[in-house]
Amino acid sequence: MEIKIKYRGKEQTLTFEKEKITAGDILKAMGLSPEYAFVVKNGEIAQEDETVSPQDEIKVVNAISGG
Repeated sequence: MEIKIKYRGKEQTLTFEKEKITAGDILKAMGLSPEYAFVVKNGEIAQEDETVSPQDEIKVVNAISGG
């Protein structure tokens, strides 16, 4: 399954071997911790165990930024 995501203003495509993936799988594939980043699915924050499909609009946001 391929999922298109937006992260830091750029679109990326992630490929997964399994048919059912979750928001937590996306963070894991990107090497991000759920403590510092979260997934927005169709405009709403997704829980880690929430499933994601290729038709969903996905954005990954860092919860903490340096300054």
